[in-house]
Parts: sequence; C-alpha cells; structure tokens
Amino acid sequence: MSELTGFVVVSLVIIMVPGPDLALLLANTARSGRRAGIATAAGIMLGNAVLAAAAVAGLTALLTASELGYVALRIAGAVYLIYLGVQALADFVRLRRNGVSDAGAHRHAPAGARGARVSFQQGLVSNLLNPKVAAFYLSLFPQFTLPGLAPAAEHTVLAGLFWFLALLWYVLVLLLLARIEALLRRPGFRLGIAGVSGVGLLGLGTALALRD
Repeated sequence: MSELTGFVVVSLVIIMVPGPDLALLLANTARSGRRAGIATAAGIMLGNAVLAAAAVAGLTALLTASELGYVALRIAGAVYLIYLGVQALADFVRLRRNGVSDAGAHRHAPAGARGARVSFQQGLVSNLLNPKVAAFYLSLFPQFTLPGLAPAAEHTVLAGLFWFLALLWYVLVLLLLARIEALLRRPGFRLGIAGVSGVGLLGLGTALALRD
C-alpha cells in the first residue's frame, strides 16, 4: 500500500505542475468558451491514454533508446508548442489592436463543432508530441512495484491509475473554469490569458527545442 500511495503522490505532483497542456487548455477556454476547453481536455486525455498504452507495450522504451527518434519527436513537439504560442500571441495583438471591448462580442462566442474539433486536435497533438511525457511513463513506472502482479499487469494498473488521476485533475480544472465563466467573458481577462498563455507556450516550446 505504501508503494501505491507513493505513486499517487508523485503522480499528482507531476499532473498538477503547470505545463503546455494546462496553458493550452486555458488559452482555448478563454478564446472560445467552455466547449473548446472541454474538447481540449478530451484531446489531452486521449493523448495520455495513447502514451500510457505505448508505455505498457514497451514502445516508449524503443523511443527513448533511439536518439534520432527522440530528438525528432522533441523538435516536432517544440515547433508545435511555438506555433500554438504564436497563435495565442496573435490573438493578444488582435485584441489590443481592435480594442478589447469591440473584440469581446465575437472573440468569445461559444465554439461550434469545428472549433471544438480543432481544440480537441490541438490537445491531442500537443500531448502526443511531448517527449517528456513518454519519458515520464518509462522512468516512473519501474520505480514502483505492486506485489503479486506480473510486470505487464503492474504497468497496466499504474498507467490506468495515472490516467484516472489526470482525468480527475482536468475535471476539477474545468469545473473551476465553469465557476468563473463570467470572469472569462471579460475582454480584459481574455487579453491577459492570451498574453500569458502565448508567452508560456512559446517559452515551453523554445526550452524544449534547446534541451539536450
């Protein structure tokens, strides 16, 4: 039980530390409303599920063992984060240029089916292209053992538990965003979120690109 408790504590710390997924979720929610935020979170969770399954199957071990493959994935992830950051900063510039009061009427319209689909794809791709997530699955699981289980079953249980904890975290985040929906509608607040998330995504992408 102590091993399981330790895994839960470590997982919660990793899940709750702000990163590109949370920055993207906040940016899309502020830009297009609650539906876009939910779609972004759904894409992130699908990405987590895919990477968890890959870790259980041993595919992440092959990825980290291939220096060329790891570097290619890292650069692709960095470029995508920078692209998302530039998009958020472009929204910031448009809001500043057009006037937040005038832009507020249409920039925060609820996301339609296409907007939700784009947000879902962004969450999915951002998560899948983050090599640190794959490396985390590879490095964390071997540190914990569950007595009485074979390695494959053990990794499956741990991967499922991590995914479930991440799901709970994003549900809590979305519930909080729903509680402050009136604040999210304020043009000045959206302007701030666009700027902060843009700089954050751009910085994370640059750091990932420069990382050894």
